[in-house]
Amino acid sequence: MDVYEAIERRRSVRVFKQGVSEEQLRRIILAGTKAPSGSNVQPWEFIIIDDHRIIEQIAEYKYQQTLKMVIDEMILDDPRIIEQICRQTLNKPLSLKGAKRQKDAYQNCTVIAVCNKKGHGIGRKPWMNIENIASTWMCIENMELAATADGLGILTSIFREEHKVAVEKLLGIPEDYELTTMVLIGVEGEFLARQEILGERRSEVRPAFTWLHKNRFGTVATP
Repeated sequence: MDVYEAIERRRSVRVFKQGVSEEQLRRIILAGTKAPSGSNVQPWEFIIIDDHRIIEQIAEYKYQQTLKMVIDEMILDDPRIIEQICRQTLNKPLSLKGAKRQKDAYQNCTVIAVCNKKGHGIGRKPWMNIENIASTWMCIENMELAATADGLGILTSIFREEHKVAVEKLLGIPEDYELTTMVLIGVEGEFLARQEILGERRSEVRPAFTWLHKNRFGTVATP
């Protein structure tokens, strides 16, 4: 499979039949590390997670985060109400379809935490972190394409705010690093479109070149 075909075929897989072999995993991660990085810092680190208790805890954090995101969208006017409802809801058994499927994605797959070094790493201010983050995401995109080329399914599972902090603590990620994302890799199971997962209707792909401008934003460019 050439790179253009891999780009065309790549999609987010949320149901897996089984994880990948150690050889496949090393091949995919190695492909990731071939990505460019600012000043060649190579800020990425990888944690392979095969402890089922840790995976279950991470999946639970993902469930709670997705649940809170849904509540945020329901009540945007008053953050205090959002927090109150979230705390009350998490203490009750729920069957929120989208959140549960986000959690279930962690079953039957290989789980990797991808981390990036904070700061630039060559003496700049610690808050100048954008280059390391961007470089690590290019690494992840390489992994996505490599997995697709090998006929495997792959999913990035992003954590934010307190749920990201909780996962970083669980995995013992040091202070000078942060969690970029979790990556799930495996043999693809039943395909579920994104709107099935989160109940979204905004799943259409933008028509080609509607995002293309010339010289200035808003000036239509003919491809």
